[in-house]
Amino acid sequence: MHPSRWTLGKMQNPVRGLLHGTAAVAAILGTVFLVVRAPNWGLRAGAIVFGLALVSLYTTSSLYHSIPWRDVWKKRMQRLDHSMIIVLIAGTYTPVIIATFDGSLRWTALAVIWGTVLVGALQHVFYPTEKQTFSMALGAGMGWLGLTIAWTFVVEIGWAASGLALLGGAIYTVGMVFLITNRPRLWPRVFSYHELFHVMVVTASVVHFVMVWRYVLPSGA
Repeated sequence: MHPSRWTLGKMQNPVRGLLHGTAAVAAILGTVFLVVRAPNWGLRAGAIVFGLALVSLYTTSSLYHSIPWRDVWKKRMQRLDHSMIIVLIAGTYTPVIIATFDGSLRWTALAVIWGTVLVGALQHVFYPTEKQTFSMALGAGMGWLGLTIAWTFVVEIGWAASGLALLGGAIYTVGMVFLITNRPRLWPRVFSYHELFHVMVVTASVVHFVMVWRYVLPSGA
């Protein structure tokens, strides 16, 4: 028998809820700084998309893990929460693609990543009982799709930015492994593999935020 989860009042998973609630507030402030730093309207749009993806994911996750939803709404929020993962991946790609490519190649790359988001969303709408393994695999595959543009990214933005992109992707991937394997257990009532997954997601987001702030946006100046 698994020990009961620690709750905080009506908050069902306080560590996850508070962690991502704090991250959502930080993402709002971070988005403002990104938009101010962007040197032109193209990268400003990319910064807005990236920032909104961060805010959307962390707000959705915080609400999903905090509120004692009824069964029907809990399932809906779970699907939305899982969909936000690939939205964030696409949102992270967006300023990178805008800074790296021009013309039709830029639009093609954007169409591919956001088309993948649409596939993931449709899966959650039409096959809601499907295990989350598909969406997690879709997110991981989408993240490592960046290897196909890696050299162009290195040429245009530099090795340091590429290193941060890979580091963030690796952290996300390790977090997904924790979630899929349900390991490590750590302290099951308070902080276990699921909480560790959320910590990894926040950490990877910070790494990618630094990449966009420090290297991607200035590249368009």
